[in-house]
Amino acid sequence: MKFGFDMGMFRVFREAAKMSQAELADLAGISQAKVSKIENGKANPEVATLQALCGALNLELALVPRRIGGDVRRMVDKHLERHTTVATPVISVRDEVFIPDGDD
Repeated sequence: MKFGFDMGMFRVFREAAKMSQAELADLAGISQAKVSKIENGKANPEVATLQALCGALNLELALVPRRIGGDVRRMVDKHLERHTTVATPVISVRDEVFIPDGDD
């Protein structure tokens, strides 16, 4: 899972719901061993598995493309309470890098 999500957060959500790994596994339809591997960052679960875990924990899974526009990125960051600096968009390489042309 990318976009800054730590799979270990499933443990936090599970414990907040006062569930054991076995209870979560039963509700999600996966094995307790798989829940353990996911919580310990030793598994790369499929989206269907993540959806099942989120459903069992009464969470919502939102997939966001890595390359999204500035306004959408700011809305997502605000929702996730991330504090990021806003970079100005690069229009061309000339806007980012100064290349002398002999007259400079």
